Amino acid sequence: MAELKLRALSSAFGVEVAGLEPRVPLDATTCRTLRKLFDERGLLVFRDFHVDLAFQTYLSRMLVGEESQSAAGTAAAAPIEYYVSNKEPDAGVPFGRLLFHSDLMWREDAFQLLSLYGVKVDQPAVPTLFVSARHAWDTLPERLRAQVHGRFAVHSQDATYQRRAVGADVVVSTFKAEETVKLPVGYRHRRTGKTLLYVCQQMTHGIADLTHEESEELLEALFEHLYAPGNIVEHHWRDGDLVLWDNLALQHARPNVTSEGPTRTLRKVFAPMVQMTRTEKPQFSLAGS
Repeated sequence: MAELKLRALSSAFGVEVAGLEPRVPLDATTCRTLRKLFDERGLLVFRDFHVDLAFQTYLSRMLVGEESQSAAGTAAAAPIEYYVSNKEPDAGVPFGRLLFHSDLMWREDAFQLLSLYGVKVDQPAVPTLFVSARHAWDTLPERLRAQVHGRFAVHSQDATYQRRAVGADVVVSTFKAEETVKLPVGYRHRRTGKTLLYVCQQMTHGIADLTHEESEELLEALFEHLYAPGNIVEHHWRDGDLVLWDNLALQHARPNVTSEGPTRTLRKVFAPMVQMTRTEKPQFSLAGS
């Protein structure tokens, strides 16, 4: 078993892990320890951790219990190469600012885990920002808790985030086919059973059965609580950083990335690999364009 050294990133969530030897498979005790850390802290950060796509995929799948898909050499474990980069051709979200969100929040089978690995990061690097929807629910003021009791939020691919964008640098993702889902504002995490404050700036269209004005007023109050400065953890990227987070329990965002700025190429892995056939690859533009 690896002797892991841990450093909390905040009192609420996140931990930096050192001492892990990247081998496939990891021993059972180490797997149990890492899964427990992931479920409790939601965000794992490994610094100066030089790993390939195969190990990143293995670790990502192992953390959410994909036992049959995390063993090396299986067809299901075949890595998928995907980059978030301002320099690589055909990479995802190559420019702009991202509002807080969870990937595929407009689907009931949203990813449980996302991971990014710093392949090529020049300085100064734009950070990734995180907040905990679990912590936000646990600390939700009683007044707001009463207002959202029994209510559902509607999440969609539409231009919701354009309404909330301040400035012209927010990324707009345009899909050929829109998808929408209605889920409880107090949403139960399907793996951990913990309740999450499941609304976000980018993808929450509104609160069901309220007028537009009532919905926006309630969402703004929830966002003020969820995105309070003291709740945000920033990860400042370097080459060889591996960051894995619970895509349901946490939301992420980033400040503006420009095509002309320092290279910021991050390799991205999703887990589990949900079917994406219903969703065309989006086209990226800026809210002001």
